[in-house]
Amino acid sequence: MSSEKPRLSLLDVAHHAGVSPATVSRVLNNTAHVRENVRERVMASVKVLGYQASASSSSVMPLLRQNAIALVIPDILNPYFTEIVRGVQDETSGDKLMPLLLDTAEDPQREHEFLRMLVNQPVCGIVVCGSRIPTEDLVAICSRLSTPMVIISRTLRLPHVACIMADLKNATYRATRHLLDLNHTRIAYLSGPGKSEASLARRAGIEAALTEVGLVLRPEWCPISFPDVDGGFQTMSALLTLPQDNRPTAVIAYNDLMALGILHAIRAHRLRVPEDISVIGIDNISMAAHTNPPLTTLSQPTHRMGRTAMQMLRRMIEGHPPPEEGYTLMECPLIVRESTALAIGSNGRGPMEK
Repeated sequence: MSSEKPRLSLLDVAHHAGVSPATVSRVLNNTAHVRENVRERVMASVKVLGYQASASSSSVMPLLRQNAIALVIPDILNPYFTEIVRGVQDETSGDKLMPLLLDTAEDPQREHEFLRMLVNQPVCGIVVCGSRIPTEDLVAICSRLSTPMVIISRTLRLPHVACIMADLKNATYRATRHLLDLNHTRIAYLSGPGKSEASLARRAGIEAALTEVGLVLRPEWCPISFPDVDGGFQTMSALLTLPQDNRPTAVIAYNDLMALGILHAIRAHRLRVPEDISVIGIDNISMAAHTNPPLTTLSQPTHRMGRTAMQMLRRMIEGHPPPEEGYTLMECPLIVRESTALAIGSNGRGPMEK
């Protein structure tokens, strides 16, 4: 049996120093700015462990990985995520950081595989947007990663993770109040992935506004579906099979893509928007202003979220901690267009007036 000790790796030094492998590489190769106290911590770990870089490579980590940012998103075809990607790219245009796009195609198993891969394939930093895997699984995987990470649209309490959230609860509360002010009392929510953190936040805002006026969100008016155009079309079509006096007069969609399908379904049933049914989307994607009629929607600051994620990540790569509060909350203004109007038979009085 050989008594030779296994060769220490860059990951061993990173774990001992409590930093990312990319930070260790920067310190050892002097390729980028690193805070002095972080540099000293890395060098102390190198000394304690007796680490020696492989003589076969003057660079401890390939340049690609050294400057790579892994950007994990659920669906590149969804304009919401495309705008976030653009924000990240615009923020990295002036430096040597390179975003590497990993599209999970709305497949949680594929997302699992990508994140597990990143445990053993070190990169400079990671941005995860709209994760579809359960919170406990996401925490378990991210706990194994010492790489600086920013998560968009999920909250995660880990020391090397920063989170960016849109204030969707407050936003959908305001959207519901808008419909109530238009005398709608039969309001539906097409929830997309119903158990996701983002969907539950949307639902909480709707329910809070309804509760204030003595109304409830009826379970049959809150169907779960895939968050795309087809999902919106199919779920809205099902709602429209209900008797006229038992179906909603207004609908809030999980996102604008679902709202596009909802508009189609209403027209297919020979009804009109907003005369028969009012519709509100979420995201304010570029095509929302050009639907027929133009879509009332909540505007998520997607491009700014991407830029902010990259700004945070850059600071964390340089050795700064995440924001003390753990997450950044962004407002979503209501953009009122022509897809919402007074409820059928409304006489202009408030929603609970007789």
